[in-house]
Amino acid sequence: MIAPRFLAFLHVVVGLLLLPSSMVFGVFLAPLLVAGPLWIVYLGFRLWRPTDQVFALLQKTHAFSLVAAGFLFAYGILALRAAERSAAEGGGLLGAFGLIPLMQAFLLGVTGATSLWFVSRKGSPSSRKP
Repeated sequence: MIAPRFLAFLHVVVGLLLLPSSMVFGVFLAPLLVAGPLWIVYLGFRLWRPTDQVFALLQKTHAFSLVAAGFLFAYGILALRAAERSAAEGGGLLGAFGLIPLMQAFLLGVTGATSLWFVSRKGSPSSRKP
């Protein structure tokens, strides 16, 4: 049962890493954006004693998180390209801002892919033989 423990640890660490970066987007969006990392931390704690319900929540959560990671990746690339154009015209004060969504996309993508791989490989706890 080392894999669920690793997944639990991974979820808690990733959720805590995403908390400060979700606060960057301002006072009005922060309460809405903090819900995602807190949900990932909650799933991490629930993974210490995995059940069928936790695996179902993992599948739904990380299917959504992979889509969100794709959008964050695209936004990060577009922000870096816009910063490059702005720097060519003499601006570019916030040029590295696009790295924040790229980092978030990487964390969400790795966590989501790892979790979905584990759930598809191991199955639910009730389907495993004692």
